Amino acid sequence: MNKKNFKAQKSLQRNYLENSKIAKYFKFSDFKTTFKKEIIGGVSTFLSMIYILSVEPNLLGQAQSISDPTQHMSSGGVFVATAVASFIATLVMGLSANVPIGLAPSMGLNAMFSFNIANQGGIGYEGALIATTLSSLIFCLMSVTKLRATLIRSLPHSIHLAIGVGIGFFIAYVGIVNMGWVQTSPSGLPIANLSDFKMNYPGIILGTAVLFGAIILFYKKFFAPVIVMLLIGFVIVIILANVTDNAAIKHSFGTAKWKDGQWDYSEFHGFVTNLEHTYKQFINPEIWNKPTMYISIFIFIILNFFDATGTLTSVNIEMNRASGLNQEIPPKALVIDAGATVMGSALGVSHMACYTESCVGIMQGARTGLASIVTSCGFLLSLALFPIFKMMPNCLSGAATVFIGTVMIKSVTEIEWSRTEIGLGAFFAILFMVITFSIANGIVMGIIAYSIGAIATKKIKEVHPLVWVLDVVFIVYLVAYAFM
Repeated sequence: MNKKNFKAQKSLQRNYLENSKIAKYFKFSDFKTTFKKEIIGGVSTFLSMIYILSVEPNLLGQAQSISDPTQHMSSGGVFVATAVASFIATLVMGLSANVPIGLAPSMGLNAMFSFNIANQGGIGYEGALIATTLSSLIFCLMSVTKLRATLIRSLPHSIHLAIGVGIGFFIAYVGIVNMGWVQTSPSGLPIANLSDFKMNYPGIILGTAVLFGAIILFYKKFFAPVIVMLLIGFVIVIILANVTDNAAIKHSFGTAKWKDGQWDYSEFHGFVTNLEHTYKQFINPEIWNKPTMYISIFIFIILNFFDATGTLTSVNIEMNRASGLNQEIPPKALVIDAGATVMGSALGVSHMACYTESCVGIMQGARTGLASIVTSCGFLLSLALFPIFKMMPNCLSGAATVFIGTVMIKSVTEIEWSRTEIGLGAFFAILFMVITFSIANGIVMGIIAYSIGAIATKKIKEVHPLVWVLDVVFIVYLVAYAFM
């Protein structure tokens, strides 16, 4: 076959694909996308979310049992639940809402699940999982009744932009921590202090090189820069971890060391154990007699509502910027996001949420739900290949996360800083997201500051009535949080 005929055949194949039933179902022509872009975007999103497969089991694995504090939630079981829940939720999001958004257990809420509620609250992981389930059901009802969508529209566009910028700084901070630059407290939360370079320098150097490499390739409009740099970094990690005997290398890349019995799946039995223990404790009076249970349900609703809503808003803004369109968040996406929290808690993980890491896939060309289906397949595949996925060190996933942050903060120039009430709300939203290591706390303080600014500048009539209701709810939330 000569070169001319080969090109003609490839063109015919491409035209056939772009006019196939799949392309029509996902509206490729409306979003000006292709199979190639969707696949690359879906893989990019999965690779940037992959860290949750190690973080979620690690955090929830520290949650104590109410019946025996020496027993903990099975991390192997949490791994299975995380992969399965992320697969189902992301698949449904792609098929039904037709948006390129990945879902997985929410960062931040998983730490609260283990340390604040299960351990300090004294109701164990069983009580924390019950609280997660009940709060998820209420959250789902709020989304079905369109209350959530109404609340989203009640806030000025600039406040939505500020939430997106704040999340950009927040996830960049998470990435910097995962790269090894910042120390963590005994509870696992980062503190603003440089880490021990003597032990962390391999991860810091490689993670920073991957980050800057991805940035350079991105602005050079290179093909799939994040994937390329992650794969290069992973190859280097595998080599260093398995051929050197350096203490710093072990500390930074220890997860990439190949061990005997690497393909052991016996830990997967913990999936059944976690659920069995939880259901047995459902009638335990020690869970229902403690105020922690009821306060936790309320706080979970508030945190999940604004954590997930803020993330969806920021991803939608990035989607519109990348595609050149101006679309609102699909109502189905809000319902699926809420339903995923119910499904996730039933499987044994903390609250599910849409991931800002979806912006990585969007920046790589993802525009439709087909990208989400590709992402979901990655989570399903991880069940069989979890020993390999567990080898990915945090410094590499952290580099991808910081890259997302550098892209998301571009909206900061579009915020109406000259308007006092907007400027105050934006400032406090961004500030509190970072210093409290919580997206939800940033949204709470941002909206309260926006209201205070409106009072100060005599623009009370411009504030939507629902915002004042939110202010009251947030004050109650802060009081409840103080006594949890």
